[in-house]
Amino acid sequence: MSRRLSLAALLACTLGSAAAATLPSNLMLPDPELAAHGIVERWTLTIKLESDDLKAIAPCRQVLTERGFAPVLSKMASSSQPQLHFKIEGSKEYPQATTEADDALAAVQQARCKTAVNWVVVARQLPR
Repeated sequence: MSRRLSLAALLACTLGSAAAATLPSNLMLPDPELAAHGIVERWTLTIKLESDDLKAIAPCRQVLTERGFAPVLSKMASSSQPQLHFKIEGSKEYPQATTEADDALAAVQQARCKTAVNWVVVARQLPR
């Protein structure tokens, strides 16, 4: 069963402020209680991009693809936001804390896509 890390709620913010506050690798730390019982955890970093302009997020989609996030494109509209907009979401699992996750997030930022960026780290216990 998955559990959201306590700071996951804080992570649903734009990349610029997230990068200044917390990095994904800072949240990929084992729960001491679980580790004491021999339970191993893995972490999944999910990066979500949203924009009204598909071409504006194409470079970030490419970055996610190159870094193994297998991004999925969704086209969306709703009664509250009737204009067609696009969402790209990619996830990657890590067996332990790594700066590779931080580097992926930084690469998305360096691609300078005109988009809203959200990210979250979720821990998952491995079956025994």
